Amino acid sequence: MKKRSWFRVLFVLVLSFTLAACGAANENESAVTPDNATKANEQPAEPGKVTNISMQIAWASDSGRGKAIREILNEFEKQNPDVKVEMLGGIQYGQKLLTQILSGKSPEVLQVTYGEVKALASQQAFIDLTPDFMEEKNNYVPEIWDLSITDGKLYGLPWIGHTIQLVYNKSMFEKAGIKEAPKTWDELYEVAKKLTIDTNGDGKPDQYGIGLAGKQGPDMTWMYGMFAAQAGAKLVTDKGNGEYEVAINTSEGQQALEFYTKLFKEASPPDSLNKDGGAIMADFRNQVVAMELQGPWGVPDIWKNGNPFEVAVAEVPAGPTGKATEVTAYLLSVPVGVEGDKLEASKKLIRFLGSKPAQEQIMKGEVGDDGKYYPFRIPIRNDMSDTQYFKEHPEFLVYQEGLQYPFTLTPISEWVQISDEVYQYALNQVVSGKMSAADGLKLVQDKGNEIIKKAK
Repeated sequence: MKKRSWFRVLFVLVLSFTLAACGAANENESAVTPDNATKANEQPAEPGKVTNISMQIAWASDSGRGKAIREILNEFEKQNPDVKVEMLGGIQYGQKLLTQILSGKSPEVLQVTYGEVKALASQQAFIDLTPDFMEEKNNYVPEIWDLSITDGKLYGLPWIGHTIQLVYNKSMFEKAGIKEAPKTWDELYEVAKKLTIDTNGDGKPDQYGIGLAGKQGPDMTWMYGMFAAQAGAKLVTDKGNGEYEVAINTSEGQQALEFYTKLFKEASPPDSLNKDGGAIMADFRNQVVAMELQGPWGVPDIWKNGNPFEVAVAEVPAGPTGKATEVTAYLLSVPVGVEGDKLEASKKLIRFLGSKPAQEQIMKGEVGDDGKYYPFRIPIRNDMSDTQYFKEHPEFLVYQEGLQYPFTLTPISEWVQISDEVYQYALNQVVSGKMSAADGLKLVQDKGNEIIKKAK
């Protein structure tokens, strides 16, 4: 028995060296790019072995956006035949995502907003990627990298996202003799009023300067939130020791809400109390409003509908303390519990998706009904301006500029509940004239602090 065991061991050793040599020979036959290379702290794959992992994205897997991401994953598999990636749609959020992770039923790579990562990192939901990806820091503007850091650790690599900028009807501007987009609040008000006109002679305006959300809902919170941040207001402040309190009820917060309400009443359509972001996009598309606050999908929306006018993009006008915009950055995170070959494959996928070539593929966009491709998000890296798409469509670089002045829409996990239960309601009451800005924000402060205390 001992002699037979010895021969078995010898046979396995010889076979292992033979397979390793064959694998090395095969690897030398194909070029390895820096984006593709295995890093020193990532274990090389065993020759001939295929590791299966899954990735869950924010959108449906069979949607235009899902299909666009699948094309990128296909390129990854082509370059990395030792890894196969199943793509799943419809990422979970909040407690549902945490339950999925802690039950061990989560996909290996998750597309998660930075707010979700921050909220769940304290629950030990994600693997610390700092040792593997800290070297990527210089590929991002500091503001975006900081959003990705929680307690000094990196729990997700920035991937794709959006900023909100001022999208405007250049044709309407030229007809009104307006030569450039507004750069300040005063200019925004002046331009919006100038573009609010009666075009059919019935004595009532039928064209309006800007579309603003008045419907009680999430869109109103980020629209007002931008103005609040531009005025220097904050949603919450840190009292120390990890304790927070609502801080929006200040002179800056009130000034921003009063200006938003003024624009809303004097330069937006009269039915704006019933409108969210989607309805505003329709108004802009139909030339009811001349300006809108919109993400990178706002420009292709006009392209898809036959280019009825020339659309342009400018940075959001600066308020009393400067520019600020809503930024959503999706991170690529690995849930706790992933280990071994699957962990190494997951890190390899994240490294590929964060590479410049893969980021450039994002701008290829999703396929429209006409068979053409349209961008739906922007890459997050800061070195994309020399890529072909941005050279051909520099208007999208404006969205990348916004990455440098983000405001945090969800500063603490309790803010989701605050927004749902009181913030959206209070803003709607103010713009509808049922409540003053001071009273509305006082309501948010009082009810919001109660929610924070109960969550302890």
